[in-house]
Amino acid sequence: MDKKEKILFAKRQLSEIWKCDLTDFDSDKNIFIGSQEKFFQIVTFGRNAVIWADKNIIEWCSDTFGSVLACDIMDSDNFYLINNKLRSFGKKLGEENIRYLHLFPERTPNEPIGLNYKWYRGHDEIKQFYQHEEFSNALTFNERDMIAVVAYDKDMPVAMVGSDNWLGDLWQIGIDTIPEYRHRGIAAYLVKELAFEIERNGKVPYYTTWSANIASTRVALNSGFYPVWVDYPCEDL
Repeated sequence: MDKKEKILFAKRQLSEIWKCDLTDFDSDKNIFIGSQEKFFQIVTFGRNAVIWADKNIIEWCSDTFGSVLACDIMDSDNFYLINNKLRSFGKKLGEENIRYLHLFPERTPNEPIGLNYKWYRGHDEIKQFYQHEEFSNALTFNERDMIAVVAYDKDMPVAMVGSDNWLGDLWQIGIDTIPEYRHRGIAAYLVKELAFEIERNGKVPYYTTWSANIASTRVALNSGFYPVWVDYPCEDL
């Protein structure tokens, strides 16, 4: 797939999972969708905002943000309004998720020297690492873990990259490197290798981080990923 095809694939997959129209992500106006499954969630691909909301707050969302630019909805003042509204129902705004797609496959990090790598496929092979809390960003610790690659220094695991299928055929990539082995290019190399493997399996990889995590952002960019959409869920207090 080329860049446009990957972005369209992501929109199509999300529209199926989140029960909206594919065109909602490219509308000239903000879209408000009543939901029994999502009390609140906001997503933008940059053009508009798509907001899922419970029946108790959807009218408020539409009245408050109907004519506000997506990028302006996601600022501190409006997040304050959203949080106040959610808290009155025992909810709060969840973490920021910046989602990256593998749009620049030609960016190839160098393989770090002195390490060896081993692949693990499927939950049964990967679950042996569930005791390793240092790999909590690489794994979901459940049956949705699909493929993982571990970097070893001799027999010691020093970094892991893993993928999950929480979003169907969009497979998320997560990475962890133990502190003593950071800043050596291991993370970017592993993310790149896993991205190619996911694509060979007919899926589309994506990478998630948040704006303040500069190190993670650099890994994404250095391994050929590029920011495509942002979403904020809500969660219980």
